Amino acid sequence: MYSLIPVAKRKAACYNHLIDTDERGDFLAANKSYRSGTAAEMGVPARRAETAPGNVRRMGEVSMNVRQDAITPEYFIAHFYEYLPRYIAGGAPTADTRDTYELAIRLFLHWCMEQNLHPLSDVHDYQIRIYMEEMRARGYSAATLMIKGAAIRAFYKVAQRLSFIAENPCADLQLRNPQHLDEDYKYLTVDQIKEICESLKEDKNTLRRLRNLLIIYLMGVEGLRVVEVARLSDEDIDWERGRIEIRGKGHAGIIYPCEETLQLLKAYLEERGAVPAERRRTPTIISCSRNNTKGRITRVGIRYVINCALKSAGLKQHGYACHLFRHSCGTNLYQETKDLRVVQETLRQRSPKVTAKYAHVHDRMERRYTRGITPGISADDVQKPPVEESAPKST
Repeated sequence: MYSLIPVAKRKAACYNHLIDTDERGDFLAANKSYRSGTAAEMGVPARRAETAPGNVRRMGEVSMNVRQDAITPEYFIAHFYEYLPRYIAGGAPTADTRDTYELAIRLFLHWCMEQNLHPLSDVHDYQIRIYMEEMRARGYSAATLMIKGAAIRAFYKVAQRLSFIAENPCADLQLRNPQHLDEDYKYLTVDQIKEICESLKEDKNTLRRLRNLLIIYLMGVEGLRVVEVARLSDEDIDWERGRIEIRGKGHAGIIYPCEETLQLLKAYLEERGAVPAERRRTPTIISCSRNNTKGRITRVGIRYVINCALKSAGLKQHGYACHLFRHSCGTNLYQETKDLRVVQETLRQRSPKVTAKYAHVHDRMERRYTRGITPGISADDVQKPPVEESAPKST
């Protein structure tokens, strides 16, 4: 099931390590529904599908071998996902965290193969920085680079704990946190969100029109994350109390949507009608594509809806993505209430430090601190030609 495949030719010898392959010895094809297809484009071995043989261990199924000396460096590189969950998120990472880290590490290992670098013996601080520079040049956002850096750091943390390396090459790697940078902070005003909704109302397909409007409301008004919208099920909706249970980033939460959102949700469900349950749960937001009709919409599908909505309204810009709507909810809500506690509860954020960014940015925009120290020059006065003083008459 696992075969030795040469991946890097060295001056002295050829380095081989274990790569996940199928019965024919070929790289496993990337699952099209797995992330955004980047792995497939780069030829990175993907996760095994659910139809994989029972004796093949998948992500999240950790190795139970208690003898550390039985683990070779080559086996660790090819099967890092067996050991990674023990060292991230307090030993209990969510499936989303595992998947995100796994993809980031696989992409990094593929880059090492392309550069003829052994991930454990040839990669140091310098190579890590070169890799991150390449990722930045490809247009990845600061937030995505933070995730990639954290995943690679975790990979080497495990390698260090297993005594395969003496020092973590990512120990001094510092990536800027977009949560603390005003220049990375973007949001949509209430008027701009209204423009997006108006553009979506032009869709002649009633079901798709209601669904897309509901997605905008859930993310831009109620502050839901992409994964939370995708995982929403009919069983989570409590019509009597007017609340929805949210299942997403590590923990469940409860939201109390405004009447406008609930009315839109009700109209959408009436138009959608009954749909088949998936694992005993009825998907609320369904796909309208031919390949997944009436199936649960994927996160990729939601991103497509958001991108199309932004383009349709003429608001698509670099860096504008799904999370923009959650930022917009937090910013607009603070502008409306001036109450950080309300924003924190609405967005279900554990740390008040994360919520405080909305107040910080709003205050800087509103107060314009430097306005009190200006020399008082008017732009209108500067645009006027200077008045020429007449020369004094000679006597």
